[in-house]
Amino acid sequence: MSDLTALRVFAALRESPGTIAELTRATGLSRPSTTNALARLGELGWVVAGDSVPDGQNGRPAQRFRYCAEAGALVGIDIGVHRIAGLLTDLAGHRLAHEQVRVEHDSPPSRRLAAMDAMLGSLLQADSVAPGDVWSVAAGVTGPVDERGRTLLSTPLPDWHEVDLVAHLSALFDAPVQVENDVKLALHSEHEWGAARDMRDVVYVLAGVRTGAAVMVDGRVVKGHGGAAGEIGALPAVRWKTAPDNLRETPGLPAELSENGYMAWTAERARMGDETARTLMRRYAQDVATGAAALVLTMDPEAVVVGGGMVAAESLWVPEFSAALSKSVLRMPKVLVSTLGSDHVARGAIRLAMQEVAGRYFGTRLLPVRRSTGSSAVQ
Repeated sequence: MSDLTALRVFAALRESPGTIAELTRATGLSRPSTTNALARLGELGWVVAGDSVPDGQNGRPAQRFRYCAEAGALVGIDIGVHRIAGLLTDLAGHRLAHEQVRVEHDSPPSRRLAAMDAMLGSLLQADSVAPGDVWSVAAGVTGPVDERGRTLLSTPLPDWHEVDLVAHLSALFDAPVQVENDVKLALHSEHEWGAARDMRDVVYVLAGVRTGAAVMVDGRVVKGHGGAAGEIGALPAVRWKTAPDNLRETPGLPAELSENGYMAWTAERARMGDETARTLMRRYAQDVATGAAALVLTMDPEAVVVGGGMVAAESLWVPEFSAALSKSVLRMPKVLVSTLGSDHVARGAIRLAMQEVAGRYFGTRLLPVRRSTGSSAVQ
């Protein structure tokens, strides 16, 4: 039994559980080849027999097989200015646990890393997973990330350029570690589970306290030579750095609001009919559209996906964003709004971890399922 045949059956199983007959139809293989492939996959630990399926003719029920995704776990981390979130999943990306912790925006690296470590300990304990059961770890951080996982060009995280996050996480987990820009991970998430699913050319715009972007060309998220692809907000002419400040100008804005609370407050005032707030929301939309138009003209995407904290107020600004965008581009793409919620970056990190596992264990040849190392570095 060749690995290529087994991989063909395995690819079908990762899409959906199936009986031998269903897998034979899905793969185009003969029944004996499918049966032998399942035996091989079972020996390696990748496939288990699930429930029997009645054939509707009072015959012997057919056995349904499935991907043994519970063989290992994945960890995705979102390290932001105000919070650190973690997501624990099985190998197929099914959620097992989610944790998050608030951090002060001016926290030094030592305090931010300590908060992350404590969050990770709680995350694993929530589903009784040992660090040795984690097969791959990926993390998202704010700012351009180079090939070593370092953030050296710019980031709002204080002194984060000093941090070697790959080395830090490698000391906690006996597993490969990847670090990527948070907006690029959000696009990975949209492509796998969200609005950009099955699309090949996409511009993703993060709209919130910070405005950022990532681009996908022919199904691949573009990193650039130094990890800074999509960082168009660095150009003052696109007005992305100042766009959120528009929403601070609402008369009566409470001084005690948190750094991101003013956006929700202004949106609520606009929702209530406050004309000044509505004008500010339109100005915000036009500013975000300026940078988006530059990316659309450069990339000619199928769609622009809008995500981030301002999605909660989409009805108040996305129509104006679309109208402003349409006036500046040669071909208007679809404008789609993310429905993934606040864990979109952590989910994108999980997608990166899933790709790493697939490439290592069943890229061109099959390796047996990894067994737990029993290590316990995360406390």
